[in-house]
Amino acid sequence: MNRDALDHAIRYIKSWLARRYEEETVPGFVVGVSYQGEMLMNEAYGYADLERQLPMTPRHVFRIASHSKTFTATAIMLLAEEGRLRIDDYAADYLPWLQNHKDKRFRRVTIRQLLSHGAGVIRDGLNTDYWEVERPFPDVDRFISEMSETGLILDNNTKMKYTNYGYTLLGLVIESVSGQPFNEFVLDRIVRPLGLNSTFPEYRPELNQPPVADLVTGYTCPEPKIRLPIAAISTHVMSAATGFCSTAQDLCTYFTAQMVGSGKLLGDESKKEMQRPEWPMQSPVRPRDTEYGLGFILRRYDERQTFGHSGGFPGCITNTMADPKEGLVVTVLTNAADGPAEGILSGIYKAISYFEKHEAAHPTHDWSLFEGTYSNLRGPFDIVATGDNLVAVYGAGWNPVAMVEKLEWVEGETFKIVDTSSGGSEGELVHFHAEDGRVERMVYAGSTYWPLDVWRQRLAKVARISFN
Repeated sequence: MNRDALDHAIRYIKSWLARRYEEETVPGFVVGVSYQGEMLMNEAYGYADLERQLPMTPRHVFRIASHSKTFTATAIMLLAEEGRLRIDDYAADYLPWLQNHKDKRFRRVTIRQLLSHGAGVIRDGLNTDYWEVERPFPDVDRFISEMSETGLILDNNTKMKYTNYGYTLLGLVIESVSGQPFNEFVLDRIVRPLGLNSTFPEYRPELNQPPVADLVTGYTCPEPKIRLPIAAISTHVMSAATGFCSTAQDLCTYFTAQMVGSGKLLGDESKKEMQRPEWPMQSPVRPRDTEYGLGFILRRYDERQTFGHSGGFPGCITNTMADPKEGLVVTVLTNAADGPAEGILSGIYKAISYFEKHEAAHPTHDWSLFEGTYSNLRGPFDIVATGDNLVAVYGAGWNPVAMVEKLEWVEGETFKIVDTSSGGSEGELVHFHAEDGRVERMVYAGSTYWPLDVWRQRLAKVARISFN
């Protein structure tokens, strides 16, 4: 990867996200990007607590929900490497109460099937109101009681059926084999060895109390125009499926360690096994670019193959995907039930790929003076230097490079629009007017635009102009 292109992309992404936050209603989010173990970006936007107007910071801890499954799968593979279990063993061999289940098919469910969501287990039990904070998450006795009353929903090993209860079973398998509580095992074998000082397998009350108060407040979707805070709750026996809390920096460290060749956590053969597709993930809203391995979502972003996981918890939507070929990790943590974590993450990868493709290794001109966000009544767009040209970049939603127009240098501070859509202004000129090392205004195909900060100072005045 061209490091100059990556650094340029990160500068642009920071600016883009700061503007997008202002356009959205999400309370706050944190974005982390690391490259070969180096944090290139760890930026916070908005508020960790709206009522107290507490600004979001990179140190804030989020409920990362189903990211927990990657830790659980890693714990299983650690036990497998030590010869204490095999992933093709029957789960019931380690859980005697499951041997006696009235649905005899449970005896044929393997650990691999649970890891890959191919076991046919019910997703969240018969009463899922704990997700609505209407009742506590089940403790171990209630979980076993509910599981004993519920048969498999689908025949095992036929298709993917996502299940939090299946991963809860894996947590109990880990306890049976290791002789330790699940939370202690993952702390001892995964969290502490990697130095993940802000990662916890379960909510801790002290995270939400002064003087620490590092746990973000999660919020509902707008109801209808305000967001309501959601109380912090424990996941009890379901910690293995959805209990974990963490920060962007810790998640970048953790997913870097999961890459083949890192020499950390697991042997490379175990990692390759986990990151190999087991089932396609079907979705009515996504193309068939997503699969599931053993504890990992496997997703393609254009030509970039990634592994990672998303997470949805009451009040927090999160997503982390790693590109092992480049050693790149992107994580997005939001504190709202409708937080756009996937959209932000996808947009970041789109921006990185664009700069990677278009950045010249040794440009002969320095056009950095002209870079920035410009706006008028039509709205903002960005001017970005790529190679020996400028481009005008128009975003749409969470796609920061939805449309790009290429500008070719003519002379001085004048460029020509040479590559655009049929509805654009191809062949027309762009004039920058700079003074004292700063662009004062830009005339783009006849329309005057100002740097965003200048435009905002003018906006109130411009809005009052009458042409009657």
